[in-house]
Amino acid sequence: MEPTSSSPEQHDVPGNDNHSFAPPEDRKHSRLGIASFILSVITLVGYILLGAMGNTMIEPFITPDGTVLEPTQETLEAMTTLAAIFMIIIFINLVGLILGLAGAFTKQRKRVFGVVGSIINGVIMLTIGSLFFMVLTG
Repeated sequence: MEPTSSSPEQHDVPGNDNHSFAPPEDRKHSRLGIASFILSVITLVGYILLGAMGNTMIEPFITPDGTVLEPTQETLEAMTTLAAIFMIIIFINLVGLILGLAGAFTKQRKRVFGVVGSIINGVIMLTIGSLFFMVLTG
């Protein structure tokens, strides 16, 4: 009977389930985390552009004394398009949050971009949700 050769390192590591250990400096960044971070930057720029465009569209219809004139049909159609784009950006923001959370819990890759992407996407969604809440209750 031959003795089985097993390295003591395998038995000393708690929770060893035959995954190879990669030191932190050898790990690559999580692709999900990078995607989340990129989506968070894109959505942040998108919200800024949508706010600026919406303000530019409605500004000619606000008088100096604060009354709002009736916007033209063309302006209303353009604002409806902005609202649709806004909904698409919210969906992209949600996808970025999910990707960031998935990238943050990856064990074989670096988690930095996943955590940063999750935080940025979460803060943006919380801010947009708070603004909606304040407008609807205000």
